[in-house]
Amino acid sequence: MILVQISDTHIDEPGALVYGHFDTSWALTKAVEIVNAMDPGPDLVLHTGDIASHGSVPRYQAFKEITTALEAPLAVIPGNHDDRDALRLVFGGTSSLPTTGDFLHYVIEDQAVRIICCDTVIADETPGEMCPERLAWLEARLSETPDRPTIVALHHPPFYSGMTGSSAKGLVRGGAELDVLLRRHGQVVCVLAGHVHRSISTKFGGTIAISGPTTCYPFGLDTGPERLLNISHEPPAIAVHLWLPDATPAGPGLVSHTLPIGDWAPPITLLKAGVRVLAT
Repeated sequence: MILVQISDTHIDEPGALVYGHFDTSWALTKAVEIVNAMDPGPDLVLHTGDIASHGSVPRYQAFKEITTALEAPLAVIPGNHDDRDALRLVFGGTSSLPTTGDFLHYVIEDQAVRIICCDTVIADETPGEMCPERLAWLEARLSETPDRPTIVALHHPPFYSGMTGSSAKGLVRGGAELDVLLRRHGQVVCVLAGHVHRSISTKFGGTIAISGPTTCYPFGLDTGPERLLNISHEPPAIAVHLWLPDATPAGPGLVSHTLPIGDWAPPITLLKAGVRVLAT
């Protein structure tokens, strides 16, 4: 299984520049081109939230128009910049968001790894939470198939990133409870998140937790006492997660890569099918 994770696309009105600098629609278009150029292509593209800069029906329609070009199926979960009502109108009940409930969470069953998509949004607030109701829903879903490898996906990272700006801590409530819950379910191979606009990984809940990069403007690695939140000029990126039967000597596992977005020179092939192509 090849799972592409895109996150924090922050789509705005067509032609608008976010913060006066960033054409996020163009950046998403480039990301779609890179995904479609993958060989082999992904089995699924998962968006881990903050689809729009400010959630609205026109912005989600613009996002939908760009991502219609994807050759792989797309699944989405909400982030703190998203609007549940507008998401329901544009995507609710479709294969990209097969729910219209109060919380926009659901399960993807048709991949080699089961993916449980969680809604951590607190309306009109930057951080997220896993409240008792959402924790109970996740517990029930994990209890359904205890022997099947599973990814838990959410927008807000359940760990502290070490960054001191406003996105430093993703969950203001429910993080400790989520950690305990996941430790009861050994089939969880990874927790995938977004929100912090950087690729970060750590141990959490007895497994690995990863925040995926952004397709538009990365945040800088600011860890000082000034609590800065800077936009850096690093290249945006997508994450590529491979479920491999021989990932480790013990057997199958999830292997994750970061793939930068940009205009690069063509690759230089050194070997093809094990045969040297370019002489030293």
